[in-house]
Amino acid sequence: MAAPFALAVLIAEGAGVASPAHAREEKFSFDLPAGPLAQSLSRFSELTGVSVGYPGALPVVTVRRVSGTMAAETALHKLLEGTHLRAVQAGPRLYRLEQAASRHAARAPAAALPPAGPGADIVVTALKRPQSLDDVALSVSILGAEGLGSASRSLASRDMSLTMEGLAMTNLGPGRNRQFIRGVADSPFLGQSQSTVAVQVDDARVTFNAPDPDLRLIDVDRVEILKGPQGPLYGSGVLGGIYHVVTHQPELDDASAWARLSGSAVDHGGTGSGGEGMVNLPLIAGRLAVRAVGYRFLDGGWIDNIGVAKDSNSTRTSGLRVSAKWAPSQDWSVDAGYAVQNIGSRDSQYLLTAGRDLERAGHRPEPTDNDFMLVHGTVTGHLGGVQLLSATSYVRNAFGYGLDASAAAAHFGLSGAAWFDDDRHYSLFNQELRLSSGRDSGWVAGASYLRASASERGTVTGESGKTRTVVQTQRIVTEYALFGEASAPLLARLDATLGARLFYSLAQDETREAGKRRVDESTGKIILSPSMALSYRLAGGGILYLRYARAMRPGGLAPSGMTASGHFDADELGTFDLGMRRGFWGDRLLLSGSAYYTDWQEIQSDYLLANGLITTRNAGRARIIGIEAAADWQVGAGFALKLGGSAQDARLTHTADGTKLRDRRLPITPGLSGRAALSYSYRLIGWSGQTAVQANYIGKARLSFDDDLDRSMQPYTSVAVNSTLERGPWTAGLRVDNLFDVRGDSFAFGNPFSIRVAPQYTPLRPRAITLSLARRW
Repeated sequence: MAAPFALAVLIAEGAGVASPAHAREEKFSFDLPAGPLAQSLSRFSELTGVSVGYPGALPVVTVRRVSGTMAAETALHKLLEGTHLRAVQAGPRLYRLEQAASRHAARAPAAALPPAGPGADIVVTALKRPQSLDDVALSVSILGAEGLGSASRSLASRDMSLTMEGLAMTNLGPGRNRQFIRGVADSPFLGQSQSTVAVQVDDARVTFNAPDPDLRLIDVDRVEILKGPQGPLYGSGVLGGIYHVVTHQPELDDASAWARLSGSAVDHGGTGSGGEGMVNLPLIAGRLAVRAVGYRFLDGGWIDNIGVAKDSNSTRTSGLRVSAKWAPSQDWSVDAGYAVQNIGSRDSQYLLTAGRDLERAGHRPEPTDNDFMLVHGTVTGHLGGVQLLSATSYVRNAFGYGLDASAAAAHFGLSGAAWFDDDRHYSLFNQELRLSSGRDSGWVAGASYLRASASERGTVTGESGKTRTVVQTQRIVTEYALFGEASAPLLARLDATLGARLFYSLAQDETREAGKRRVDESTGKIILSPSMALSYRLAGGGILYLRYARAMRPGGLAPSGMTASGHFDADELGTFDLGMRRGFWGDRLLLSGSAYYTDWQEIQSDYLLANGLITTRNAGRARIIGIEAAADWQVGAGFALKLGGSAQDARLTHTADGTKLRDRRLPITPGLSGRAALSYSYRLIGWSGQTAVQANYIGKARLSFDDDLDRSMQPYTSVAVNSTLERGPWTAGLRVDNLFDVRGDSFAFGNPFSIRVAPQYTPLRPRAITLSLARRW
């Protein structure tokens, strides 16, 4: 069109005759999912008969979800929140979009959030106060609801490692993996050392020294990854960073629901099925609401345990999450929730020979079970100009697995077949009280109490049925802390941020071993973890930052199987991080990048003894040098391109005992990795569609520090395709993972008792196809 619109006006199907007043007052039932602005406006017009136009090329913007019963004008204003666009009525049933001035309009969001639009006000909450990403002076990746909800299947932690630079994971199987960020990897083995990455769900810390619970990312608003040590805000551990899951909160005014059914098939393997759903129900309008999410999945196996079971490594996952929100006044709110998830795998997923055959010599299945429970409550309110937040959470995690220990039977005084059972129980209680000045707060201060308990009992059973307890440990870590962080301007565009955490950590260890006496030890330590950052707001938008931060893990007793218990010392890590985020061409192109240097002293590392049991030692000192970058380009005509990659050199500079190693690289994390994704949004006979293809390159990596246990993991590239079609309340999806059926070795390890006897391989899951159908109400 000529003036006033260059963009063709989006007109609803079947628009009726109505007065402007009637159009404003008439109520419609909306459920517009988060996604591209053009797509959401088209659906809006179909529902209401209201046309919306823009003078010139419509900006490429991602909008938030809008649901509920409301007037068309109200829904349109909600749809545009955070886009820096406003709607101006230009005639009966006709609106014109204009740019709206904003404090953040010239500031660029990170390229890590796909696909964030111009000036989109991205909020980061993992820093314990809501902050616009424009003001965050550290490396962070965010995957929003658009990326999490676009797949035809629910995503899990390993999917995040293919989407967010810096995150790497082991591949023992669902509920058994360890996460690592930016090369801060100590060991692939599941010992009792504290994790280098903390998993956080909303305001609840849910891991301390347990493996990743592999929570399904269903009805989740976003995932945030803070990179680099986060000791000033989170205490011990968190040497690598934070993996923060932000769930959708109950909506106080609008009832809504959705459900999705899926079916899947794995080449050379079995079939799977799944069901998931959400219900949001206001109980008292504007005051009280509940939200419930439930799911159950069967993932087909692809490893044949010859003579025992075909496709033996199938996995069942079920979960429930219930949350409630109460807003007794405008200034106060109470949130409470309960979540459970149970993962049960029938068998392990490693092979003893490389190649196309997905078979392992028949033996007893090696099952895994991970049962997770979280209870949490948060009270938020304002006292004068100060926001107060009290967060309380309790986690209980039962984790167990069984392994064929026949190869190590002689070490336990047995002959013939032997079986190892490992039973672990973790609990984590955390109480935190925080004060800040609220949204975009320049400061936060608080106090916290944390108590983490971990117990393990390992038994070996011989052919005769006789059972021996070969390791029994209990570890309790208690922390009392004061922490704070504040930002202040130094010059017109230059800000400084200082943070610190002063805490007392008390570690109590007890270990009992076969034929040995009980050993107890209690170690207390006062620790100061600082952080310092400078940030410079670039002309025309964007941020340049330099940050330094430290974090540590307390030491303790090391169970050592058939010998007397030893001791491992605390380790400490510091990182310099230089980074930039910037938008170009009206933020159609978003770039982010960073370079980092890490010094890691007295590395705590879980390692295998000759008998296959796991203990902990100090491996030495390491340094990590790396760079990473990401780009998000809204090409136009419905196309979008996302690129990302990292390169790092992570290696031991000194071993604890002076041993000369042939290969000094740190384990698990690849030196090179990269991703490329191309998506296309389109209209097809009244349906809104999007198709995306993504390729991931994972470079060469190694398994372990120890020369006699080292296994090389060769590079591989995998490709996935995802397509969705949406019309009204219905969405149909198709996803193909590992399109070319690549047999890359994603993890050179499976059974610690036989790893020294023969090579082990963990191939990628073969090509898998998932079909899904979803409906919203």
